[in-house]
Amino acid sequence: MKNTFLRVFLVVLLSNIVVVSIGLGMVQFIQKRNQVSADLLGDVGVQLVAGYEKFGITSLQEETKKAEKRLSGTIYLYQENGRPLLKSLPRNFREQNTPSVTSRPAADFLHSQFIQVIGGNNVQYLLIFKPNPEIDSLAPGAVVGFSLLGLLVSSGVLAYWLLGPLLKLQRVARSFGQGDMTARVENKLVRRNDAVGKLAREFNEMAVRIETLLSSKERLMRDVSHELRTPLARIEVALTIAEDKYGMESQKGYLCRIRTELHELDELIGQVLTLSRLEAASLIKEEMNLQEWLGEIVDDVSFESQLKGISVSKSGRVPKTILGDPLQLRHAIENVLRNACFYAGGGGVIEVETQEKSGFAFIYVRDNGPGVSDDKLEKIFHAFYRSSEARGANSGGFGVGLTISQRIIRAHKGQITARNREEGGLEVCFQLPLA
Repeated sequence: MKNTFLRVFLVVLLSNIVVVSIGLGMVQFIQKRNQVSADLLGDVGVQLVAGYEKFGITSLQEETKKAEKRLSGTIYLYQENGRPLLKSLPRNFREQNTPSVTSRPAADFLHSQFIQVIGGNNVQYLLIFKPNPEIDSLAPGAVVGFSLLGLLVSSGVLAYWLLGPLLKLQRVARSFGQGDMTARVENKLVRRNDAVGKLAREFNEMAVRIETLLSSKERLMRDVSHELRTPLARIEVALTIAEDKYGMESQKGYLCRIRTELHELDELIGQVLTLSRLEAASLIKEEMNLQEWLGEIVDDVSFESQLKGISVSKSGRVPKTILGDPLQLRHAIENVLRNACFYAGGGGVIEVETQEKSGFAFIYVRDNGPGVSDDKLEKIFHAFYRSSEARGANSGGFGVGLTISQRIIRAHKGQITARNREEGGLEVCFQLPLA
């Protein structure tokens, strides 16, 4: 959006420059048209010289005042030897022009007019007429400076006026995309009758449809969950009764297997529900002491795995604090840690290390298990993806745990990646922004 603002600003600025250039050209054209004609100025010069040669300097001064008032300008009259008959040219007038090698006054070629007058006995005079001197009282540099300042301010205001509504739409779209289903464009924009107003109305209509769709999907998942879990609970009760009253030893094995499958089915339903509810807006973020929080998770998983002889250790003392939802992040870390313990097997070694780099907290979970083939490193984060080896080995998972972890980390604007270690085993890396 910044690039768009810069482009619009430059286009508006260029348009203003073109308009102002045309205006200045018109002003100069009009100024040239307003100059005194050479014939009129020649007649005035002849009359002044004739009056001077006949009646002297006093008559010349009086007639000059009348002519200056009539022509709206200042008249300077010099003899051919460079001696001024009237007032001399001002010092700044001379300094502003190119120095002359002669003693004659230099010319103001931009504004003044020069007329050569032949008097009696072929004596030559130089008449200089400078029209409307008040116009030039303002320094040209100041005029240019104020003009440029006006152009910049007007271009900036116009560009912001054009892009302001789009910036508001962008903020609303970003909030909606980040999971705030209640984000809507304000009524002030919706009521506009131009293209921006139409876009705002269509966005609000789209947001309502998507919110309705997601709400119905979530309601459907809750209803399905309820309808599935209710018969599961009844079946489990029936299994318990059958084991206690009528179950023979040869049947108890089958009943136990049925109970296990029921528990897995119940767990799958719970994971699917968790996956459908994971949105950024549902997170309750707070500042967390990362080391203390992670230490508790490692202790819990280590306690659960001690019977299998699995060692879970933690290293690293930075970073200290992150901003996140402690409960959801715990689900993400525990999923990966329990996967690591499962695939490392009895006597496995699990390492958890924390680091801080470029404003992010890194949490590495490493195991010494068989790892994952390189072409499946990305697929393990897909929902319900399980490799053929995992299916054959009856790993007990459904390929949803890592997807849940990925959703949680992305909702925290972080990343989760996996790679095979050179010394064997899998390394899963969590990258989370610092508080």
